[in-house]
Amino acid sequence: MTDRLNTHQRHYCMSHIRGKNTKPEILVRKGLHARGFRFRLHNKKLPGSPDIVLPKYGVAIMVNGCFWHGHKGCRYATEPKTNIEFWETKIARNRHRDEVTTAHLEALGWTVITVWECELRGKLESNARLDKLADEIRFIGESKIQQEAMRQQNRSMRRKLREEMIRRQAQLEAEIDLLFPIPTRIKKASLEE
Repeated sequence: MTDRLNTHQRHYCMSHIRGKNTKPEILVRKGLHARGFRFRLHNKKLPGSPDIVLPKYGVAIMVNGCFWHGHKGCRYATEPKTNIEFWETKIARNRHRDEVTTAHLEALGWTVITVWECELRGKLESNARLDKLADEIRFIGESKIQQEAMRQQNRSMRRKLREEMIRRQAQLEAEIDLLFPIPTRIKKASLEE
């Protein structure tokens, strides 16, 4: 099958495809904002500069187009009829980059949530997905708070145990000194060494 557009028309069409501030991304941002979340956009300090970053919750959100990221099993992830080899390679590279980016972010302690374009089609579906996303973020935030509380509790328990051991050791040394008194000249000699 041949391309219906000539080279200049195809170039014009492809040059107007955005990577940032896409309609699905804006829809997710508006939905999160309406649900009370505050976030940062395209944080370049993080691997892959995720579309939406919620530092308070430790969540990075990737809003992916079904075609561009090869959403498996999705009816919108169609295979092009022309230049098939190029598109298969491009989509495979995008998938691989997504996997690597997700692994890097998770290694840094972030939770990565992927929102697909097809989940946001239709008002009912998009509202349901945004509600589910908000619940996921809150759950992740609560679990991170609980983990931090457990870490703090463990740290304070270790500190109390260490203090108790030091106190007990001092008591034992005092008891030994009472039972077996050491002459002061020997104590002075041991301190001088």
